[in-house]
Amino acid sequence: AGLVDEGCYYFDCMSQDYGIKPAVDHYTCMVDLLGRAGYLEEANGFIGKMPFQPTVVVWMALLGACKIHGHVQIARNSAQCILELEP
Repeated sequence: AGLVDEGCYYFDCMSQDYGIKPAVDHYTCMVDLLGRAGYLEEANGFIGKMPFQPTVVVWMALLGACKIHGHVQIARNSAQCILELEP
């Protein structure tokens, strides 16, 4: 959890301390970080709070984490979102 906290800290510092607006790649990294650490609900919620439409890559990061941790419900939702974006 220490590295997750550190990643969240740096993500927040980007905008709060340095005035850098996080791009979709930064959000994708955060989803991947949270997901790989097993915080799948938090990663899913993080996607919902993104200031723009999530890309296929964002959903793929969450889907990959679901595969690692065996979370079928979030995996189904992620797959559905991927199929809607790229049929």
